[in-house]
Amino acid sequence: MPETYDAVRSLLNSAFRVPEDEIRPELTLGQLDLDSLALTELVLILHERFGVRVNAEHASRDTTVTQVVDHLDALRADGTETVTSS
Repeated sequence: MPETYDAVRSLLNSAFRVPEDEIRPELTLGQLDLDSLALTELVLILHERFGVRVNAEHASRDTTVTQVVDHLDALRADGTETVTSS
């Protein structure tokens, strides 16, 4: 998880301009001010960077940073691709 968390944290900082000191594992994507367009972009970027498809339900405004990281780790461990829902 540490390297996945660091990658997600870096992504949130670089792509969505969330200050690194404001990104904490327990915060939701909504609390980090990601709107629906940003969440859609996040799903696409995660697919490109990690090679897995994340369900929209695993990247919603109510999803915590930890939940995103745990889901990515689970998908990568299984070698599973999950179709992104719209």
